[in-house]
Amino acid sequence: MGSSPQGQAHDPGVPSGLRLVHALPLVPLFMVGLFASGLIIDNSFLWHIRAGTVQHEMGAVLSHDVFSFTELGSPWRTQSWVAELLYGWLESVTPSYLWASWMVLVVSVVIIALVGISMYRPNPSPVVVGFAMIVAVWLIGPFLQPRPVIFSFLLLAALVVVLQHRDRVLWVTVPILWVWAGVHGSWIIGGLLIVLEWLRTSDHRIFRVGLVALAATLATAHGLGTWSVVVDFFGAREALAQMQEWKVPDFGGVAQMPYLLVIAGVIIAAVRGKLTLRDLIVVLPFMFLGMTSRRTVVPAAIVLLPWAARAIPTVTVPRSRTSPAIVGAVMVVLGIVAVVPMLSATTGELDPERFPGRAARDAIAGANAFYDDGVGGFLIFAEWPDRLVWIDDRAELHGAQRFIDYRKAREGDYEAVFAEYGFDAALAKPDWPLTDRLVADGWQVVHTDAEFVVLRP
Repeated sequence: MGSSPQGQAHDPGVPSGLRLVHALPLVPLFMVGLFASGLIIDNSFLWHIRAGTVQHEMGAVLSHDVFSFTELGSPWRTQSWVAELLYGWLESVTPSYLWASWMVLVVSVVIIALVGISMYRPNPSPVVVGFAMIVAVWLIGPFLQPRPVIFSFLLLAALVVVLQHRDRVLWVTVPILWVWAGVHGSWIIGGLLIVLEWLRTSDHRIFRVGLVALAATLATAHGLGTWSVVVDFFGAREALAQMQEWKVPDFGGVAQMPYLLVIAGVIIAAVRGKLTLRDLIVVLPFMFLGMTSRRTVVPAAIVLLPWAARAIPTVTVPRSRTSPAIVGAVMVVLGIVAVVPMLSATTGELDPERFPGRAARDAIAGANAFYDDGVGGFLIFAEWPDRLVWIDDRAELHGAQRFIDYRKAREGDYEAVFAEYGFDAALAKPDWPLTDRLVADGWQVVHTDAEFVVLRP
């Protein structure tokens, strides 16, 4: 794969092949540290914790809803039960949520390292690998929250490396897909990659191992339900379309613009003859996948980056007399610098702009309150079982109409929605049209702070 290594020789005066340029791939790790040390903003992480404690107590995985009054008892399988059990256990043994941020750091470092390894095979240049890792961190950064999906990025990056080295470690495909099926419903992307790689290579070993790997997904706590989770997901596309991360990618924005570099690299590699027609069996579906939603840009980039690397000539680095000891010291310093952001005061803290504090929650005590899906996920974590929620971000459970009802009420057209769900309080944002409308209709403000306002009739 790719072009032959260049510039690998070192000066005879230097007794090791380790050179300063080899420290370049460590630079993106500082970016990882910055993302991992930020405030926890993901509400699904919080309800996943509570799902974990519930399953610990039940001694079984969740197969129906226990968190909402709107869907209570309805069939619903938690797709991330392995991660939830881990979260629930960690919450029980630690006094804070520092573990969540450190978990993100460790998992993210491994993801980026695997991306670097997958890049090195087609283009063994530390400069190119370092640049590709920066692109990967840039794209993955907004998703570096302690939610189960980060494990799916990890497993996908591992699968890419395994398939590159299939002559030696192809069997690892089986445990990867087996674990993935219990961690996140996106395991189907891994299954897709295995099938496409078999079609591309006509390697019957991939076919045989792939069948075993797909069969292994049935040997999880949900059994055949592991596949129904995927079916339910595709059936919830209309509901998912109401959520920001499932909207069409914003390639004009800073966060996802680097994906265009990946696409450009793939196109240039094809024009330069570095891709064959059979390679397109893998490349084209994943290019399309990355254009379907903001959420799918990351897995598409993880798969496509090694192909895009073929477009870049291997960068020849001048020989250096830098002592290997100095190079090693630089690498150690870069590793330490990457961890420095984790000393931030925000590390392991919940975002007060997204999650209401104690005073706001006390103000809705005993009431059936209206709130957004993010707050709903937080309330599952903070107040279940004393409070059942009306909405959260489980789109496959709640369906499109509930999210439509939420948006309709938030914009001020609230009467029919409030009557249908029996709301007698609102935990709103000060800038929502609903807040002004309720005040105009005589509702009383019983609590207000910088981020939330609570109103009662």
